[in-house]
Amino acid sequence: MGDSPSGNPLSVAAPWDWVADDYVEINLPLLGMFSDALMAKVVLRPHMRVVDVATGPGTLACKLAPFVRQVDAVDFSPAMLAKCRRRARDLRNVVAIAGDGQALPYRAGSFDLGFSMFGLMFFPDRVQGFRELLRVLRPGGQAYVAAWGPLETSPLMRARAAAVRAADPSAPSPAQHVLSLEDVAVFAQEMREAGFTDVVIEPIYREREFKTLDELIQGLTRGNAPFEVFRHDLGEAAWHARLTKIREYLSTMGPFPLRLGVTANVGSGRKAK
Repeated sequence: MGDSPSGNPLSVAAPWDWVADDYVEINLPLLGMFSDALMAKVVLRPHMRVVDVATGPGTLACKLAPFVRQVDAVDFSPAMLAKCRRRARDLRNVVAIAGDGQALPYRAGSFDLGFSMFGLMFFPDRVQGFRELLRVLRPGGQAYVAAWGPLETSPLMRARAAAVRAADPSAPSPAQHVLSLEDVAVFAQEMREAGFTDVVIEPIYREREFKTLDELIQGLTRGNAPFEVFRHDLGEAAWHARLTKIREYLSTMGPFPLRLGVTANVGSGRKAK
């Protein structure tokens, strides 16, 4: 995979390449709900040019495209970009390109709106990611960034963490990441430090229904980059042994269908005119 200079294995492309196929199948329904919630907050105009940083398979980019002039969808994962291009093949105004969110390949003032859905939160230098998003906006342009909220507000994330602990009791107990975008004060501070004005951080909660145990297991373990790193580190034999224990634990969570939710923090800010 290659080591991340930040020490965060999710700040390099390889884990996202590994999960690209499952990511679309497993995660799009839930991520689509957050994209819809975010779009409900935004005034979209036909003349607008929009950038979607860390676009993944283009979840938000493809939803935005019918309402604006052009969406530039940027990601560092070749496999995710391939998924994005495939999903956008009937949308002539989605331009998917490889790029680093900390050094965007655009001139200053290129976009009316900027977005990053669950991507910028993994950047080695988040403030630089915010600065780049600000730089490429036109004066008065607005940016929206989504990041996962704290574990205690997200039953889905707690179930995943508990399943990991059931499979490996030596795994550390999950704790609040006090210096991450889970913390709304940190989120707001980093946006302001980057130069955004009118910063607002709002939690949004959405639920997903799992009809069967198998669907729950797949939803918690497939298409999930942290789990894929875990799997690669363990090796296939050890991973399947852990997966058996995960199944045993999750089988106690019924009855099915089962609804589990997750909270996202959505930050918005404006570039001064």
